[in-house]
Amino acid sequence: MKKSILKIFIQVIFLICALPCIAQTTHSAYFMEGMPTRHKLNPALASEYGYVSMPLLGDINVGASSNVGVSTFLYPTDGGEMINFLNKAVDSKEFLGSLKSQNKIVSELDLSLLSFGFYKWNGFNTFDVSLRTRFGVQMPKEIFEFLKVGRQTTNDATTYEIEDINANATSYVDIALGHSRNINEKWRVGVKLKGLVGLARANVNIDRMHITMNDATSQWIVNSKGHADISVRGVELENAISENSKGEPQEIVDGVDFDSSNMGVAGGGLALDFGVTYRPLKDLEISASIVDLGFITWRHNKSLETISGEVVYEGINTGADEDLEDIGETFADLVDFREVQKSRSTSMLKASLNIGAEYSFLNNAISLGVLSHTRFGKETYAEGMLAVNFRTKKIFMMSVNGTISNMGGSFGALFNVGLRGFDLFAGIDCYPGLKVTPDYYAPINKFHVNASMGISFNFGNRVLHNDI
Repeated sequence: MKKSILKIFIQVIFLICALPCIAQTTHSAYFMEGMPTRHKLNPALASEYGYVSMPLLGDINVGASSNVGVSTFLYPTDGGEMINFLNKAVDSKEFLGSLKSQNKIVSELDLSLLSFGFYKWNGFNTFDVSLRTRFGVQMPKEIFEFLKVGRQTTNDATTYEIEDINANATSYVDIALGHSRNINEKWRVGVKLKGLVGLARANVNIDRMHITMNDATSQWIVNSKGHADISVRGVELENAISENSKGEPQEIVDGVDFDSSNMGVAGGGLALDFGVTYRPLKDLEISASIVDLGFITWRHNKSLETISGEVVYEGINTGADEDLEDIGETFADLVDFREVQKSRSTSMLKASLNIGAEYSFLNNAISLGVLSHTRFGKETYAEGMLAVNFRTKKIFMMSVNGTISNMGGSFGALFNVGLRGFDLFAGIDCYPGLKVTPDYYAPINKFHVNASMGISFNFGNRVLHNDI
């Protein structure tokens, strides 16, 4: 039995995610003056002290967002058991009514391996090495309709038009050198140059899939258009011969081989961060930054494209009770890929734009901050945050915030404690209506969760905004 390339991508994606995965940088740190690594959000934002972060524990940011949850696909029975959406006991209209036009889940990790900063050369200088990992899936409503309803439809012709299916995972190491300084009493700028070491990438896009059932033979006829890339050093594709709808032989990809002795760097690239702050009044600061403006060229890349023309499948069991693991097989069997000659591929980072404003009260003991965060890509992520920040000199700082985004809203808090040169911070943002299953602690409904923590050691004299 052939092994679909989509199943291969699932394996590769889980390999990448094991590096590990889950996260999105917590933006609560943007207005926390005591946070040593807030220069990651805007390179013009300098720490008040020189610092050295604890290796691996200096700055950990993890998080995930989705516009669907477990309750969309699993349903409780009167006996307390859980059944999946394919079960005949689950009403089709109820299930399909709970889906979005595009059903998404995104998770990321930003793990600082080594980071330090110091004041020298009329400014603040930073060095940071971080592991960055991202995973995302986007599935249109129509694919679930096909899996749920399938041939149960009463139409004369059973036809499905499915577009914009995407699954991707990327992991790389970010090596950054930064410098920020005051231009005058009102303006401050910062820039950061990054070298990127690509570890692994898997990306599959199905732009269009036309599925028609041959009522006379109960065969599914599929026309699809899509492409894929696997960028992992040590991966080799295995090919097999299959027959197309005309009975002609064709070569398809049906497996991968991992050579663990040849694993290593898969690509490299560059990126740039740029930030600026403007203080028109003593208690008002306006800021803006663009981060992760760059690319990675993958030198160990395997490129694929879907087989052109009609592909006929038999025995696809849609609209019937199945185990969840069989659902992926049903869908994956709808698409065949072949390898194309393309040993290199370039991917752009998902650049982010931050625009913020902060007004301080009571001699900077309390401040109000607003932040607009936009992350660009095939699907743009936009977020607005309102934060209230409390500061008691260097000992304790806290930020309480609320956000709203196109993936849902959240509330959160972040605190920072500094004692005798030792700094500890921790924070979490989450969707206010988040519910989890008691057995698996998996989100029942849509969710938006970010968490961060870190430990660092400060040195040198305290430097305020206008002291440099």
